Amino acid sequence: MSIKTIKIVIAGPYGAGKTTFVKTLSEVLPIETDVPIAKNAIDGDKKSTTVAFDYGRMKVRENLIVHLFGVPGQERFSFMWKIIARGMHGYLFIVDSSSEDRVKEALGMYNFFRENFPSTPHVIAANKQDAPNAINISTVKTILKAPYEVKVMPLIATNRRSALFVLVTLLEEIKTYLVEMSK
Repeated sequence: MSIKTIKIVIAGPYGAGKTTFVKTLSEVLPIETDVPIAKNAIDGDKKSTTVAFDYGRMKVRENLIVHLFGVPGQERFSFMWKIIARGMHGYLFIVDSSSEDRVKEALGMYNFFRENFPSTPHVIAANKQDAPNAINISTVKTILKAPYEVKVMPLIATNRRSALFVLVTLLEEIKTYLVEMSK
């Protein structure tokens, strides 16, 4: 039995929950490249920002290992997005759905991934669905102008079951894509 590996990129804007998602699912000590940020920078709740990538790994089945690569969400690190995405089988695009403004902030980065990786399977995850005024997934899909066939899933990145459900959905999308490509 040969072991298969899948590379998944976790993308999304600053503060969306990418690092948390990787930490929640990784079965090995995640590699993080976070650095402290100034108190007055961007988001008062965050104390650090990813400057290269986050890495985690998990075994889905005995013969399937998933490698998770979280990209930095700030525009100034956008040169890393294509580098880290090389060889990916799919990507998860996480947005902070705690407010409409946060979802709108994600549009530019989402368009970058759609334009640069048009045939790559992906799922959108509306994170922070436990927030009191979280935006529903259909509104997230509308704001991001996501194609009809792209799934938008609710996510609470700190909850392993929620994160795993989103990951399994993406793996199913990748499997469907690979089957179609082999025909």
